Amino acid sequence: MFFEKVINIGINKFDTSPRYGRSEELMGRYLSKKNTYVSSKIDNLSVNDFNSPKKMIDSVKNSLKRMNKDFLDICYLHQNEIEILSDPYIQEGIKELKSLNLIKKSGASVYTLEECDYCVNNDSYDCIQIPINIADTSFYARFVKNQKINKIFVGRSILLQGALIESNRKKKLFRYSNELNNYLNKINYLYKKTGLSNIEFYLSFVFGLKEIDHFIIGSTSIENIKNNIKCAEIKLDPQLINQLVDHGKELKKWTNPRNWN
Repeated sequence: MFFEKVINIGINKFDTSPRYGRSEELMGRYLSKKNTYVSSKIDNLSVNDFNSPKKMIDSVKNSLKRMNKDFLDICYLHQNEIEILSDPYIQEGIKELKSLNLIKKSGASVYTLEECDYCVNNDSYDCIQIPINIADTSFYARFVKNQKINKIFVGRSILLQGALIESNRKKKLFRYSNELNNYLNKINYLYKKTGLSNIEFYLSFVFGLKEIDHFIIGSTSIENIKNNIKCAEIKLDPQLINQLVDHGKELKKWTNPRNWN
């Protein structure tokens, strides 16, 4: 089965959500007896709702039941507006989930520097998912590089939701494709020096950012996963990595998927 093959090639961290169809149920069927690290999410919360703690506990219990797990290694909020992140009832729910040993760590997946800054400075959040890719290192440069922040940073959108490598997806879903192409043309001279393919270059760059604990990559292809692992083994020159970080550190409207529609 797919999950067994994934584990056999060395993957032991999995990220899911009740929002992702039957993924929790399928993971429970095939991974419950494996030594795996699992994160899932809580959704459909409202601001200033005194029932939020109960809703959060029920949500996590349902996820654990579907996955045949005793606890979540990380529980993320699937909503990231400041009003949700800062809501006292939701923060109380996080405390209760930890006190009941239903979750080990709590987290948020952020889209703006303001959201990230809030989570960095709030004790309710242990883990922060940030976008990080060849075109956008703004979060990494601001909050991670050369900073001593006691948080776990997790990288996502490492291929800009596929727009970096899938031309059809870029045209259909990404109305800023011209801006992306112009940016990639500007760093082409660095890319050509390495002798790597574009995906090898893009992935080896983000995998070379050692301050990022792990990365979220969605795939249904064993072959793609194997290729991703090979990219993780490519070691770019640290000086080149720093150059790429500097190129991408300016905040850009077009790298945020919220602005694509």
